[in-house]
Amino acid sequence: MIYCKTSQPVPGKGEATVYYECDENEKVLRYVTHIDGTGELERVTDPIVKKLYRPDMLRESSREEFEQYWNQGG
Repeated sequence: MIYCKTSQPVPGKGEATVYYECDENEKVLRYVTHIDGTGELERVTDPIVKKLYRPDMLRESSREEFEQYWNQGG
């Protein structure tokens, strides 16, 4: 599995970070969005977008980091 993340500011809320779980072909299997300032979480188990867009712009993450946020949304 490949784990990566990206972030961007959300006005009035803080920084939103999206954590992706992908297979070795960069197919997005699921992702979770976490907004730092509010603690909001959104888990997506069957994403509409199935392929990473601009993977060169993403930062490396880990399974542990992904699971930390994924499991909070339970």
